[in-house]
Amino acid sequence: MDKRPDLAFSLLRKISDPQKMSKQDQAYFALLYAAATDKNELPLLPCDSLLNTAIDYYKKNDIGKAVALLYKGRLQAQMNDEKAAITTSLKAIDILQNYPEDTKYRRLLYSSLGLWYAKFHLYDKALEILNKSLSFSFLPKDSSIAYSNISYVYTMKDKKDSAIIYQQKSLTYAKRSGDANFITTSWFNTSLRYDHFEETDSAIIYAKKAIQETNISNKDYGDYCYNLGDLYIDIEDYDSAQYYLNKSLKFTGLKYMNYWSLSILEANLNHYQKAYQYLNRFVEIGDSLSKKGQITEAQHMVYKHQTEMKVKDEQMHYHHIIGWFSIIILTICFIFIIYFQNKINLRKKQEALYLQSIEFINEKIHTMQLRINENESFIKALQNEQNKNLNDINKREKLIKQLREEKFKLQTWLFEQTPIYKKIIILSKQEVYNKQERKVLTTEEFDKLKNTILEIHSDYVSILKTNYPRLTNDDILLLCLQKIGFSTLTIALCYGYYNTIAINQRKSRLKGKMSQQ
Repeated sequence: MDKRPDLAFSLLRKISDPQKMSKQDQAYFALLYAAATDKNELPLLPCDSLLNTAIDYYKKNDIGKAVALLYKGRLQAQMNDEKAAITTSLKAIDILQNYPEDTKYRRLLYSSLGLWYAKFHLYDKALEILNKSLSFSFLPKDSSIAYSNISYVYTMKDKKDSAIIYQQKSLTYAKRSGDANFITTSWFNTSLRYDHFEETDSAIIYAKKAIQETNISNKDYGDYCYNLGDLYIDIEDYDSAQYYLNKSLKFTGLKYMNYWSLSILEANLNHYQKAYQYLNRFVEIGDSLSKKGQITEAQHMVYKHQTEMKVKDEQMHYHHIIGWFSIIILTICFIFIIYFQNKINLRKKQEALYLQSIEFINEKIHTMQLRINENESFIKALQNEQNKNLNDINKREKLIKQLREEKFKLQTWLFEQTPIYKKIIILSKQEVYNKQERKVLTTEEFDKLKNTILEIHSDYVSILKTNYPRLTNDDILLLCLQKIGFSTLTIALCYGYYNTIAINQRKSRLKGKMSQQ
């Protein structure tokens, strides 16, 4: 399983009917099959029913149940349900508390959890979890993966120095592993880190090494060529860019983005006819992928049914045609009724869960505020006793600080449910060639954002106003957005700027205001 996962997967697939096994063997087979599928980087969806069987079979605190939950969580993440994946993985971690000798499954769980937390912008929590994953990584390859994941989170936080340092550590451990494919992947990831921070020359160096250290049989060879070609566009080496982008078309599945980069390249060379052709191809593939993703199971059934009916209709008389046509229409209507009814039921269920989550979070916020009030009252009582319990006061103050931080995170979750937050996320993900073309928040949207933040984080705002009375509401908004975890560029887009210059200047002025209090 560890040295030849492809062979393990092949052997497991030869077992044609696991349903004939005993319940114990079925559960164990499910764990093996899910592990082999995961190690071969294949979708885990075919393992869903098998994993459910294993989860039902193993007892509450059995390590087998923890393993089944581990792969169930990864399956949920592949289905874009990271929240469910986090919940499932935390259940697995609770079980593993009974197995202190285990390191393998803890490492796998923490590794996945850290990346999922990062997706929800909980970067500090993600780093805490990924460092736990690192503490359970004893092999060079495992350590390399942990360091690379930590580097990725620092990249999302725009912490350049930390991101580069941890990626270099990842590269060092990849070399120690002696795995050629793993080393080239690490070269490639290092190139991506430098490219993110616009250090194109360094990014090109590592991109070249990734290509030099691999061969065309590597499944990622086309991706490496695309990355290097795209980097050459940035330094205006158009001959090299064209060479590698065309080469990547032969090997990579990223043809969708290849045509976009080739369009930009030809436009820079003033070859507008070719640029248009590549851009048109880019749009065609994009539309094709979009339509493919929208086809539902019911639509496939209807299409198949219509095709069969058409063949039969051609062999029948006119009155039979009318009869079959009526049946088809009724079938389509029935399917659409079922589809929309399921959609309505799903929406109602989601709304109920959402309202339940809001109620739970508000209740938790209220409880935390009560605990804060209780501890503040306790501190005042202790202070009146001439500071006899100074050590206890310090502990209480530390607890208050932790509670306020947890409360801030919960309030941030409430903010993430608002339409203005979703608007900001869309703006933060836009990719444009010319920075002047970036979309920003309108004045009305900015006011909506400010009012929303000042209302949701009212207690944190009150603390800032008390401690720093010179701060304006715009200053306090910037501090809130920064504490929530938005990047400098995202904050700039909120304030209506196309780049980060004005925000950096505002931050400098803020430091001056706050230091003069």
